[in-house]
Amino acid sequence: MRVDQIAVAQRAPCGDTYAMRLTLLRHGKAMDRSSWHGEDADRPLTREGEEQAERVCKALKELIRADEIWTSPWVRARHTAEIASAAWKLPLREVAWMAGEAASAQERIDELPSDSDVVLVGHEPDLGLLAGALLGGISLQLKKSGIAVLDGKPALAEMRLVSLLTPKHVLGLSRP
Repeated sequence: MRVDQIAVAQRAPCGDTYAMRLTLLRHGKAMDRSSWHGEDADRPLTREGEEQAERVCKALKELIRADEIWTSPWVRARHTAEIASAAWKLPLREVAWMAGEAASAQERIDELPSDSDVVLVGHEPDLGLLAGALLGGISLQLKKSGIAVLDGKPALAEMRLVSLLTPKHVLGLSRP
């Protein structure tokens, strides 16, 4: 089965409120911390990480439903977001609260829009903790270039998980 043949789940009903579609994308593989001598925020994607992010974003381009991409300002996340922005033809906004450990899950929830769909590009464990808070349970773990899609009301324990995909799953599904 190919990615473009997968049925996209309908948005969850949220009463009279807007059912947000929130996509979480973890940055691609970055240089190893032990071989990087600069600030962690400046650690770039590896060539492999860049290529993997490009393949994943290209494979998902027909399934992403969003109005905008919001990204961490850290280099590896920003580069991944630029790849996604080009593949999905979405505007890109850098938001400081998506930087690694810059905000709690609740503070991030408070920043989410109530009337549009966004892709958040960031880091672990932050994305997993955010997903866990929105889902009302245990945090998720996103692999590098992994993706989670949630929908519902952007509030504590008010969203549902639509999909959680590793890069291997995405690329396996997208092969003809």
